[in-house]
Amino acid sequence: MKYALSSTNTVLPQAGVSHSVLHPDWIATQVLTRYAMAGDISCFLLYRGMNDVYLVQDAEAKYALRVWRKTYREADDVAYELGFLDYLRDQGFPASVAVPQKDGALYFKVDSPEGVRAVAMYDWAPGVKFGERLSVETAHRIGAAFARMHLAGYAWAGSEHAFSTKTAKDYNICMPALIEFVYDRPDDLRDYPVIATNLDRRLDEYAASGKVPLGVCHRDFHPSNVHVAEDGAITFLDFDAAGEDFLMQDVKNFVWGNLFYGFDPVYGEAFEDGYQTVRPFTPEEVAAGEVFLMAKALRLVAGMAHSSTAVGRGTLRFHNIDWLGDYIKTRARAAGLL
Repeated sequence: MKYALSSTNTVLPQAGVSHSVLHPDWIATQVLTRYAMAGDISCFLLYRGMNDVYLVQDAEAKYALRVWRKTYREADDVAYELGFLDYLRDQGFPASVAVPQKDGALYFKVDSPEGVRAVAMYDWAPGVKFGERLSVETAHRIGAAFARMHLAGYAWAGSEHAFSTKTAKDYNICMPALIEFVYDRPDDLRDYPVIATNLDRRLDEYAASGKVPLGVCHRDFHPSNVHVAEDGAITFLDFDAAGEDFLMQDVKNFVWGNLFYGFDPVYGEAFEDGYQTVRPFTPEEVAAGEVFLMAKALRLVAGMAHSSTAVGRGTLRFHNIDWLGDYIKTRARAAGLL
């Protein structure tokens, strides 16, 4: 029997692509067209992950260019992050901010195979990740700066703005993917929906009390999202999840990240101490701390499940699903959420 060397070509629909990668040469042509650069540029892909990041360099400086992954968020949702960062730039706050294009725009969009994706170029954050330059004194300064960022968020949003818990509950968007992710784990299939439902109620209680404040948050702040230069200068980066959330959730994200990477708890403690030199916690925030630590882990595993079709299960290289599940359920039970 003879076989054909190939079959009929299949037209790939948009839904058939989960994550395409834009070629660095194409990125370079867009940068030269849209931005005021100093001479020729070089461009290469740094990493492909939750978002794709490229290093762009001209004769005078280097920049980080981000291409957002196509997710449940609309491409224009990035305007929230970039608007807040633009405000922080005006306030002299140490953050990696978007570089304006020739027409003043802070981002542009590309119609990729999987749908519309946003693109923006940022100032390069000097130094190395905090995790590569661990210091109690630096952690204290990072915490103080983080509190100043939260206070700046109130000024940016305006005194009349009413914050909501909608973004704080966006783990619910990822819950169907999480259920599919743990399809062969009966206990997880039973427990995660219960925890999410009860967490919804608890967050509403916090918001209604007015004693666990909401505000403009980074929402993914951890030891890799702040750089420390040789002279000790700090720069916050990767605000791509920015939105409204509980300030204590933002704080506990860093504390939990410190644990996740296996660093000494002293750095998370110093971060919180530094934070409180600027904005002291309310007693109710302190009491809610374990819930927010649990919520961070739940958000991570749910988000990881949702993004697995695009970037794989690589996040599990640090801690496996058993470790995460035990962390979540132990604290959920203690808090009366399971």
